[in-house]
Amino acid sequence: MLFNSHIFIFVFLPIIWILYFGLNKRQFFCMATICLVIASIIFYAYYNWSYSLILISSIIINYVFHILLFRLDKSRLLCAISGVVFNLSVLCYFKYYNFFVDNINQIFSTGFMVRNIILPLGISFFTFQQVSFLIDTYKKSTPLYNFWNYALFVSFFPQLIAGPIVLHHEMIPQYENKEKRKVNYSSAYKGIQYFVLGLAKKVLIADTFGRAADWGYANVLELNSLSTAVLILSFSIQIYFDFSGYCDMAIGLGKLFNFDIPMNFCSPYQAHSIKEFWRKWHITLTRFFTSYLYIPLGGNRKGKLRAYINIMIIFTFSGLWHGADWSFVVWGMMHGTAVVLNGVFEKYWVKVPALLKWFGTFLFLSFLWVFFRAAHIRQALSVFKRLLSGGSGLAREMAEVFGGSGLKLMLSQLSFDDKIYDLWANIGTVLWFVAVMTIIAKAKDVQNMVADNKTGTAYVLGLSCLFIISLVSLSDIAQFLYFNF
Repeated sequence: MLFNSHIFIFVFLPIIWILYFGLNKRQFFCMATICLVIASIIFYAYYNWSYSLILISSIIINYVFHILLFRLDKSRLLCAISGVVFNLSVLCYFKYYNFFVDNINQIFSTGFMVRNIILPLGISFFTFQQVSFLIDTYKKSTPLYNFWNYALFVSFFPQLIAGPIVLHHEMIPQYENKEKRKVNYSSAYKGIQYFVLGLAKKVLIADTFGRAADWGYANVLELNSLSTAVLILSFSIQIYFDFSGYCDMAIGLGKLFNFDIPMNFCSPYQAHSIKEFWRKWHITLTRFFTSYLYIPLGGNRKGKLRAYINIMIIFTFSGLWHGADWSFVVWGMMHGTAVVLNGVFEKYWVKVPALLKWFGTFLFLSFLWVFFRAAHIRQALSVFKRLLSGGSGLAREMAEVFGGSGLKLMLSQLSFDDKIYDLWANIGTVLWFVAVMTIIAKAKDVQNMVADNKTGTAYVLGLSCLFIISLVSLSDIAQFLYFNF
């Protein structure tokens, strides 16, 4: 089920909200938690019921490991290793089995058969979440949790499919706090603001630029230099507002239920270096790799060279975490290289004018997203080749995305020729890019906007209009990009 769908907004969400707080009001606290768990499973199973069997099995097996780690004395390390291996094995089978088989076949000229494996949504997220939980349990930094609170920690629908990767001490104590089980209208109002602003980011901005990016990647060989540049920037903008919108909506949904979900996105395109970008983009993933891979590998405690090697390792794994293809590995390694170079030449980089640092970082990120979006490395290289092909006219199909099909119909009714339409479509494209880039560079984080606690008539009316416009635009529903990971 998608956050940006009518069935979620008008059916699923209000029903679950009323049931949850209704049960809590009657002090059926355990039943209220079970209600949220069941609702989250239904939310997950909406795509494919077989997914829910994998999720439920994963929760039960990991909870058994949790109990064993509390009861065992001599075999705790073996139990922890077994739990981590179990989780990573399941992830590797569903996400990387065919990738490994394809590469073995190519390298050794073997004929191993690939399998028709459906990747369960969000498996990368809830796998890492449970791995961190087992490691913390082994370190004796967790109490023995109630099963239903643990199940909700893993499956809570706002963060189940695309994060953030939450930690037990951030969420489970909130589930155990009875004060959190009362309706909090201040929290709910903040939640509505987060949700509406996130919905607008997704529906009005990300999906618009996404249509241009989808056409461009489906027709790479038809692009000239200008159209390729628009393609590269379109996907860069799409993924920014797509992921930002999801993070805002997740936080907003959490606040509707009076839970504080950690921030996962903090205006990363306002960063002045790649290193700063990764402190602002997918914050909880960076935290996971830092805490559970970078530091155990030695972090920066064993000299700069070892620290740089460790950085390359975590970024390589970060790339592979995002997708089972060499293009993701290249994407991760190039980010790692940029972070290392940022560290090596930091004393020179700080002297560069702020505007150039920002612009250079943004362009570098946008070019690297090509490896992220392309179907394979060959297509990514083809995009870069088309960037040097020459030509100044923007592809009409891309301009139409920003110019609007309605405008084309209106002009045709008024007997204007195609040149007039092309002119207005190109102007529309420029205006879209200028407006969105201004938002990226200057707008405050949603967190700061909501923190201002605006309740004025103009603000509430503007928010309501934004919600209505977003709802009208839901006729063409697109899933979030991070659902694929």
